[in-house]
Amino acid sequence: MPIAAATRRERLTEIYRRLELAAPAASGTEALDLIALTMNQVEDQMSGVPFNPENWRNDGRLYPPQPDNLHMVPGRPDVTRFRSRGHNTFIRSNGSFEIRTLEEDVEFAKLGADGQGVEL
Repeated sequence: MPIAAATRRERLTEIYRRLELAAPAASGTEALDLIALTMNQVEDQMSGVPFNPENWRNDGRLYPPQPDNLHMVPGRPDVTRFRSRGHNTFIRSNGSFEIRTLEEDVEFAKLGADGQGVEL
């Protein structure tokens, strides 16, 4: 008998748990890679939905930030913003990042390897 897929909230909780345990990133590229790797591992293990980014609107799987949704943050050349369906992910060049709801509530934050945050 197949195991039921975890709920979206359960998967997000696991993603945040694993990100919290991971070593801090030292650059924006490392932070983006950490987020993508963690999200894809959790979704592969817990969603029951195969990886298919072209079907992101309909498949219920969570996908990491995508390059076509990258935006610069005015006045902050060291921070980029990735827009997702329900979140904005802010990544600083020092490896720190924040995942915020569309209402600007911080759902998750991780310091960079230098001990500094995004500091918007």
